[in-house]
Amino acid sequence: MWIDGLLASIQGVTPELGQAAIWVSMFSAIWAIAALGIGLQLKKIGLLKSGRNAVIATFVLISIATGALIFGFVTDDFSLRYVVEVSSAAQPLLYKITALWGGMSGSLLFWLWLLTVGGALVVWQNRKASDTLSDYALIAITIVQLFFIVVVTGAVHGVYSPFERYANGLVMPDGKGLNPLLQTPSMAFHPPTLYIGWISLTVPFAFAMGALFSGRIASDWTLRSRRWMLFSWIVLTVGITLGGHWAYQELGWGGYWAWDPVENASFMPWLLGTAYLHSVMIQEKRNMLKLWNILLITLAFQFTLLGTFITRSGVISSVHSFAQSDIGWYFLGFILASTAGIVLLIVYRWQRLKSANRLESLLSRESAFVLNNWLLVGLTMIILWGTLWPIISEAISGEKATVPESFFNKVVIIPGLLLLFLTGAGPIISWKKITLNNFRRMFVLPIIYGLVAAGVAWLFLAYRTYTINVAAEEDMATAVSDVATPNFFVQVWESLIFKDQPIPIYSLLCVFASVFVVVAIVAEFYRGAKLRTKRQQTSFFNGLINLIQRNKRRYGGYIIHIGIVIVYIGIMGSKGYFLLESKSLQLGDSMEVGAYQFTVENTFREQGENYDQVGIIVDVEKDGKHVTKMKPARNYYFTAGQGETDTIESAIHAIGLNDIYIAIGDLPPNLDDGGLVNVQIYQNPLIKVVWIGVFVMVLGGLVAIAQKHVHKSQEAMA
Repeated sequence: MWIDGLLASIQGVTPELGQAAIWVSMFSAIWAIAALGIGLQLKKIGLLKSGRNAVIATFVLISIATGALIFGFVTDDFSLRYVVEVSSAAQPLLYKITALWGGMSGSLLFWLWLLTVGGALVVWQNRKASDTLSDYALIAITIVQLFFIVVVTGAVHGVYSPFERYANGLVMPDGKGLNPLLQTPSMAFHPPTLYIGWISLTVPFAFAMGALFSGRIASDWTLRSRRWMLFSWIVLTVGITLGGHWAYQELGWGGYWAWDPVENASFMPWLLGTAYLHSVMIQEKRNMLKLWNILLITLAFQFTLLGTFITRSGVISSVHSFAQSDIGWYFLGFILASTAGIVLLIVYRWQRLKSANRLESLLSRESAFVLNNWLLVGLTMIILWGTLWPIISEAISGEKATVPESFFNKVVIIPGLLLLFLTGAGPIISWKKITLNNFRRMFVLPIIYGLVAAGVAWLFLAYRTYTINVAAEEDMATAVSDVATPNFFVQVWESLIFKDQPIPIYSLLCVFASVFVVVAIVAEFYRGAKLRTKRQQTSFFNGLINLIQRNKRRYGGYIIHIGIVIVYIGIMGSKGYFLLESKSLQLGDSMEVGAYQFTVENTFREQGENYDQVGIIVDVEKDGKHVTKMKPARNYYFTAGQGETDTIESAIHAIGLNDIYIAIGDLPPNLDDGGLVNVQIYQNPLIKVVWIGVFVMVLGGLVAIAQKHVHKSQEAMA
């Protein structure tokens, strides 16, 4: 068995190799900063090349360290403390590899590796650049890398090295295993996707810092970082959605977003990045908002570090948080120190940051984008306040208050609806100042369609509310026959203005804004494609494709806006009109939810690689006709040092755009002999629309990111 002997020999030295690579990378990072800084000051090409090579060397060294840790997981090296904490021999191979980011030490190493990938890509992308802006950006990237290197070495209090061995050569017989909640496909991809989205924000931030360092505050740095910013936005969108999908499937509560502190930590950089993507167009088009754009991208980057502070300090309770540690306070210190340095740079470059132009009218595309920015930043600050309120309240009163989900749901409604309206109004309003002709041509038709749609939605919701309320006292036939009578319209009006039978006014506003946006954007596509068709004497379809190809950034953005509308509709349906019933049942019992009947027929047991699955079989009928059988369950994991832990395995059945969702509580040992189990059943309308909307958003982002930089004169011709 020479292979086993070889693996054992390699395993014996791999941790030391990984630890040595981290320590050496500290020196390569320091050299990169020094060589690039001195080379830029003295204009020494040799030093600049040496600094760039040092950035590549840091990437290679951290890659060696990351590979060494993954090798430790795959070979079950239980002499390593970190491997024991988050892995076990019975753990499937996929989750042994994903255990890399399953705990604090490994996730920080993974974060550092992604940072070095970003630095190496910047070197490669700008290898033919004739200026030094990328070298200034590399200094900023490497400073961030150096901070993470120091943390990962284990030299700071609150985190141990991922390669730390147990004392006296001790080797544990098995590991504790990865948290069972993380042993799902969604969580295998959600954290790294989110990390990639967060860390790729470092590059646009670094180019902004490079602009401040060099004094080149024009649009060059925004052009260099445009694709990086779009890439970050796309990946963050996917990562946040994967997290929501994981919560929907695994937590058994029928929802996908609960304003958890770590959910908020991922969402806030996304909001700020979205604001930046809009405001940077004003800088490129009108040479305005230079300072604002640097502040936005700086905030977006700093909020990724703030999320790390929230996750790892233990100051706020979260289902996502790691154990309480002092490491979070080092992140807070780095945030404060780097912010102070950025403020000094801004003060130093103040004169160059002044805008060359000013807003000429409140009714202009510039004003719409500025309002969009203020709303997005305002939402971010509201969410930040709610997220940090437990800390603030404890500092004031000595008691840590909790912020309910309802707080966030209420405060984001109005800004959210305004932002939805602006996704249609912003792109079609004129630059500089709106004219009466522009208003008639662009706005009248979308407004009319939006009002008609809101009216139809009002009648539909009124009919739904009226029939439900009357049918509770009379038969449904009487309720339906009363429709269109004076009594019906009286109740329609009362249902809109009185709180006892409300038709949500926000739903009507959402319908109006959604239809307004779709009509406005479709009209933009239609006008552009029709013009192309006429000029090129081709089919309308070819004209449309040519239109998108000639300006991918613009029309990709329009596709993103349509995706946002779809997401809004999905949220409105799934959050506002779901049905929930909860009941304790035994074998043979039934319950009704809406038009469906659910009967517990039997139990079942299955065995996985490192868990036992136990659940119930539920027969679903509608109007006496069989629909499907569903199998909600619980998985029981047994790992060394943690005992038995279980997870909820919800059963989800799609019917069109809607879901039937079943989750069960703790299973009694006598379930087969008459024991009761709590069964929660949801009907989630339009839940699939949320996922479809995100897909459309990502598709639009991919179209936009395909746009290559062209000179303004070429862009105008397109």
